Amino acid sequence: MLIRSQNREILINFNTSVGIDIEEGPMKTTVASYVTGCRYLLGEYSNKQKAVKVLDMLQETYAEHEILLQTFTGISGVRVTTTEKESIDEKKKEIREKAIFQMPEDSEVGIND
Repeated sequence: MLIRSQNREILINFNTSVGIDIEEGPMKTTVASYVTGCRYLLGEYSNKQKAVKVLDMLQETYAEHEILLQTFTGISGVRVTTTEKESIDEKKKEIREKAIFQMPEDSEVGIND
């Protein structure tokens, strides 16, 4: 799965990332990824609660993507009917949609209090 930074200028392969963390600063809270000794800023948020919510969203998207991949792997290579092929095509579309996580803007992260 890929992660696209908030400013859309960085694309990270989640599977090669050493880690993703939250760093609180005096003005913003950042979410950053570490890959081979380099730090990549993925997004900036107004508070830690929003940054944690973004990590939750990322975790959920990754889990959904992995489940879809495993499901698709289990049915690929098998002879299928036209109806089943349509279902497989829908699964492929779902996998593509979940393959890239776009870091949301601060205003897009709702917090349920």
